[in-house]
Amino acid sequence: MGPGALQRGDACRGRRPAPEGAELSGLPPVGPWAGTLVRAAVEVLTGSRPTAQLARWLSAELYESLARRAGLAVRILGRPNPALCARVRKVRCTEVRPGVHEAAVVVHDGVRIRAAAVRVECHRGRWRATALEIG
Repeated sequence: MGPGALQRGDACRGRRPAPEGAELSGLPPVGPWAGTLVRAAVEVLTGSRPTAQLARWLSAELYESLARRAGLAVRILGRPNPALCARVRKVRCTEVRPGVHEAAVVVHDGVRIRAAAVRVECHRGRWRATALEIG
């Protein structure tokens, strides 16, 4: 078997073959992409951005979780001041394996400084977040 080939039982464990070099070469740099994603997710949580705008960037499970949390935040906190926009302060990335990165992002939401951790994986030639934690 060649590199990146699925081993017996990999499908049961959720592993995917490593992306090829050509697939990774066309991707944007992961650091700025992760920063933009976290900024957009914070804007969703503050109610200043619709959750649907992030659908193509998130795995299905992560999208559902973010939509649920955003709906709860709007019900509890009410509608936000639209003049407030999130700004990324710092991004630190590390490559877990080819096509998989994890990033720590510091973002200011207009009121608070928040920390976030995001796992980004190459999926069909584009980055897609598979895990996101925002404090």
